Amino acid sequence: MDRTAAASRASTLPIALALLAGVATFAVRVRGVSTHFWMLRDQIRDWDAVQGPFWDLPLAGPATHVGGYTIGPAFYCLLWLVRVTVGPWVDNLPHAGGIGQAALQSTVDAVLLLAIWRRTQSVWVALAVIMLLATAAFDLSLAAVLWNPVVGSILARLAIALVLLGWHAGTWKQVATTVAVAWMAVHAYTGAIYVVCGVLAIVLFEPLTANRRATLWRHAGIVTAVIATLQLPYLWFQVQSGFRSRAMGAVSRSVTEVFTGHTAPEVAKSIHGLVGAFNFIEFMPSPLPSAGVLLVACGLLTMWRHRRDYALLSVTIVPLVLALVGYAVFLDDLDHYYYLSLMPSAVLILVLGLTAVPWPRVASGVAMAICAAVLFTAPDRVRYAAAMNRMPEYRVLVGASRVLINRGMPMRAVRFDFELPPTADAMFIFRLLGGRLDPASPWVATVASDGTVTYQDVGGV
Repeated sequence: MDRTAAASRASTLPIALALLAGVATFAVRVRGVSTHFWMLRDQIRDWDAVQGPFWDLPLAGPATHVGGYTIGPAFYCLLWLVRVTVGPWVDNLPHAGGIGQAALQSTVDAVLLLAIWRRTQSVWVALAVIMLLATAAFDLSLAAVLWNPVVGSILARLAIALVLLGWHAGTWKQVATTVAVAWMAVHAYTGAIYVVCGVLAIVLFEPLTANRRATLWRHAGIVTAVIATLQLPYLWFQVQSGFRSRAMGAVSRSVTEVFTGHTAPEVAKSIHGLVGAFNFIEFMPSPLPSAGVLLVACGLLTMWRHRRDYALLSVTIVPLVLALVGYAVFLDDLDHYYYLSLMPSAVLILVLGLTAVPWPRVASGVAMAICAAVLFTAPDRVRYAAAMNRMPEYRVLVGASRVLINRGMPMRAVRFDFELPPTADAMFIFRLLGGRLDPASPWVATVASDGTVTYQDVGGV
């Protein structure tokens, strides 16, 4: 009886801890989202795109700043699900998308915690990784900002978790799910491709090295079928546009210039981009000295300590190496957010490298020290996050829009005596809540910076 009770406690503890981590990270991520939601051009475009029925969703992904679109509509499908589930609870306001995105990320973090715990047999290693990821200031500042690069990183993180759980080598349904999640990450954001390549590689590599030809062909068929199915909407999009819309024009131009010899690969830029993003995303406002050297050292230690765990290496070392190569042939500037989907791999490398000792108790002690350090620095990281990617005027826009609509007075125009960020739309909330302007009305409303609404009779048309 005692053994049965102990086994029951051992099986429920990981789930309970994962649920606690999910709830705690969700609470931190959505704190204040209804008052400072970052509602700029991309958020307005994407929330507006999912207001209709499912069959009216775009067939391609969001437009990219380097031209074209991402190669599939998975981001809009997920956002539509958020809109129909979370939206009704908050009057369908756009911060519902931020709440849904944060809930998805926290759920994935709970799954990743379980996956790392199971893979490493160390709860402290799992907690150290999740705590570093969840309290990273830049990541935290974007957690409830409705944005496709964030969703791409979430789906890539889930694909990593599924590989660590062994789904890539499980039943055909588990393999298909792993491939589908990974490929949907590319739909959401093209920069997730490096993680996805690592996932697809291990799906095929393990049966290849084990000389299991039947399994290899089965996995190859699953990969082909899943990706082909997920690309059907984009294929139809191209048919409708006469194949005139290129997905990533700037990327193809860069690759062509490098491989035709017109331009040399920008290796130094790629290295600095990865190291700079790792330091900025994960450790600001207190960046690590010699972060690049530390990451390389931990990478070597991880490869040595886990040299027989090809699945682990495929979602840690492989994505970073591919990113270094890929961004070396991308000739535009590199922004930090390009690397969001790579941060779980980088943080895993860091923690696994620091704990790569043959003595389990020492490894656990190091991981506990990392957790303690994260807890000590968490207040500064959270405060730093609160100063980024926020639009405090959102509260005023929501409140004023409700006042205007509840008043029931037709208005010719609405004016605002404060400035918004350049790509924000002050009238989007008003229209979303059902407000309409009447060109024949003599009334003009003015919204003050504190949310006060006044009316002025400007006469007839």
